[in-house]
Amino acid sequence: MQRKVAVVAQKQINSADVGMPRERMLYELVKSLYEEVGISRDDIDTFVLCSNDFNAGHTISNVFEDCPVGAYMKDETKVEADGVWAATYALARILSGLYETALVVGNSQGGSVMRPYLMMDYQLAPVYDRQLGLLNELSAAGLQAHAFLAKKGLTPDTLDEIAARNLADAAKNPDAFNGKAGASAADVAATDMLYEPLRKGHCYPFTDGACALLIASEEKAKKLTDRPAWIRGVGDSIDTYYPERDVVDVKSVKLAGERAAAMAGIGLKDLDLVELSAKFAHQEPILLEGLGLPADGGAASVSPSGGAFGAYAFNAAGLVRIAECFKQLTGSAGDTQVEGAGYALAHGQDGLCMQHNAVMIMSSEEG
Repeated sequence: MQRKVAVVAQKQINSADVGMPRERMLYELVKSLYEEVGISRDDIDTFVLCSNDFNAGHTISNVFEDCPVGAYMKDETKVEADGVWAATYALARILSGLYETALVVGNSQGGSVMRPYLMMDYQLAPVYDRQLGLLNELSAAGLQAHAFLAKKGLTPDTLDEIAARNLADAAKNPDAFNGKAGASAADVAATDMLYEPLRKGHCYPFTDGACALLIASEEKAKKLTDRPAWIRGVGDSIDTYYPERDVVDVKSVKLAGERAAAMAGIGLKDLDLVELSAKFAHQEPILLEGLGLPADGGAASVSPSGGAFGAYAFNAAGLVRIAECFKQLTGSAGDTQVEGAGYALAHGQDGLCMQHNAVMIMSSEEG
């Protein structure tokens, strides 16, 4: 990259029911970020909002978000799908040389207002799959989980262990709400069966949430903070539709990871941690394998924040993964801190069975 760009600050709100309208949630979130950094909306050159008309319940979903985040009468655009794409678009804007600062804000209210499974139904092929009613996000994930366990010769106990670790980690993270201190595999195995082999404890929680990231050029970043987290590489890839591909060998995450690593000039095995948007327990090892890492992450710590099990607000989820990497790389992750974290990867996904994947590699040093 010709310019150095960094994440300067982050703020999150995650809850099963945030108890306020979307606009108030965004206002409170962004106001707290401005106050913490000591800036106002006048210091933001461009705003990138990440929302979706379907889950907002009205067209032009960003039209009511501009005012709460301070984007009225300012340069502003909207990106749909996951927040990693929104952050990548903000990065591109700063790399253009036309902007020095960007505020990226993603949100959805999948806990109190919108049901995420319904939104995913509308990504199904409209003339057959959607009408037939057999496939949905959960049933497709169940089939993917079956395929994974069969291919690896594993039992559902593996999923219980993965989920329990994430829930225990989420309990240490103040920005997560779905953690369970000391969670065990037995706790997860006792939850309701949804689509075999998936139990409720293997799945992401419905979430009201939002995340804001302040991204800036090198010159601005150094003026705003003495601990930025530098964006070193990004990658993106989309696979074919669900029935037409191997859902265990997710090629799109492999390509996204390779592209980001090439841009960053590092190997993926050099990572100290990965923050994965694994919406279901079986997706974590699938993603790790796609990134060329062992099922336990090897030298890299896997989602020390609790990942998607701690909170998963559509449109904000990938931004939260970037925010958690920022916390780790700036030594502000508290009880979830990975000692000596230097390189981190944030992942976002969209589509049934992780059809579309994007990653961002960040570092504590400029490079």
